[in-house]
Parts: sequence; structure tokens; C-alpha cells
Amino acid sequence: MANAKHLLATDTLFLSDIHLGTISCHAETLLEFLDSVHCRRVVLVGDIVDLWSIKAKRRGLCEPQLQVVKKLLAMAREGIEIIYVMGNHDAGFRKVLADYPFDYGITNIKLCNQYVHETGLGKRFIVVHGDQFDNQVRCSRVLSSIGDGIYSALLLINRWWNRRRSHRGEHYFSLANAVKSRSGRALRYIHDYQQAAAEFAARKQFDGIICGHIHVAAMLEINDVSYLNTGDWQDSCTAIVEHLNGELELLEVPSWLRCQQGVAFLPPRVA
Repeated sequence: MANAKHLLATDTLFLSDIHLGTISCHAETLLEFLDSVHCRRVVLVGDIVDLWSIKAKRRGLCEPQLQVVKKLLAMAREGIEIIYVMGNHDAGFRKVLADYPFDYGITNIKLCNQYVHETGLGKRFIVVHGDQFDNQVRCSRVLSSIGDGIYSALLLINRWWNRRRSHRGEHYFSLANAVKSRSGRALRYIHDYQQAAAEFAARKQFDGIICGHIHVAAMLEINDVSYLNTGDWQDSCTAIVEHLNGELELLEVPSWLRCQQGVAFLPPRVA
């Protein structure tokens, strides 16, 4: 990568489902991306720290994951606004919000359950993690547990397989996404989740919704509502960015980083 301080100038960066504390977290790629971006605001859309995994395995963050935390704290100290919308895997932080009902307490970082974002083009988005839609689309608890176990196993296999592909000079391939795209049950769940999220935004009279949770990145128009899902950092490594002209874009970060090799600066897009 080029020796430039920033490659991408944006207004707001949206990230979700990093799952710091799991072995499938792509912390190194995320850190490289954060070092390549200059923005005014970062919105963390839930499941950033995986408290479930940390509690179950009784171990903390590895060094690259600690570096991600340090990077975000450093960005906050530099004056970048950090909005932390809590999800189900980091819901323990909601108790902090309940016990200390003030917005800012740690170097320009705001904890909240939902956030309203207005783009430079005047569109209003409700930002939530998305776990609140589970009761509308989720199958039985038993099937859900089985599905979570299969997904975790796929992520482990995926990491080993792509390490071998990398050694052969081949690009990243998502085994988990390949399985999802061929599973009728998974496709129905994704569709129902997207519909529930869009209907929620419409009821609240927003132009759109930005969420995460299901680890399926997307930018869709559903009944005149913009549905944006940030994806995840266990598999797809995707992000939503709002450019300086107010336009929103879904970035596949590994591909974007490869494209920027040798580029000193990527100017903002113009309308």
C-alpha cells in the first residue's frame, strides 16, 4: 500500500459486527482500513465487542484486536465523533448506559441503543443493530442454535481455506456466503429480516435504515425505503461510507484496499 496518511476522505463511516474477541474477526484488515480513512464520524452499528465469546472462552482480545480498540480511541481523541449503537453480543454495555445516563463520558464516544443520521443530501436514517427484528423473523430457538453453530464452524473452515488460497495468490472467497445463497431457509430469513427492518423505518417516517446483525451486506430500496446493511468483519469485511457529497456506498473493503495500492490519495466523489 502507498505510504499515504489517508486514501479515502469521507463524512461518516458505518461499521458493524466486528466481533472483537472471536478468532474469526479480521482485525488486521480492519486496522489497515481505519488507517486508510479520514472521516468526521464513525458509527459502530453493534456487536463490536463480542462479550458472549469473551465470557464463554474466558480470554480477552488478541493484539490486533486490541490495536483496533486503541485506534478507535485515538480517533476519538483526535476529535472524530464515535457513535456506538449497541447490539445483542455487546448488550452488556446497555447496563452502563442505564447506570450512567449521560451521552459522552469517554473521549468523544457516545453509547446509545439507536441513532438518527441525516446525510448531506438531507435523507434521514434510523440506525439500529437489528436484533430487535428477530422476534418477527426468527425460527425456533433450537433451529437458531443449530444455525449459529453451523455458521461458527463455517467461519473456522473459511479462515483455514482462505489462508491456503492467499498462499496460492488467490483472492478471498466467502464459503459462508456461498452456503447462505444456496439455502432456501437462509434466503427466506434474510428476506423477512430486510422487510421487517424497512417496515420499521417506514413506520417511524424515516427515509431509510442502516443496520447489521445478519452478516449480509446490502443496499436495497424496499417500498421506497432505503435498506442498508453494513455486513460484518468475521467474513465479508464490508462497510457503509457516506462520501463528502452525501452519497452512500457499500464498500467491500479487501477489494477496495487492493485497488488502492499505489494510489496516494482518493479524492471525494462529486455528484
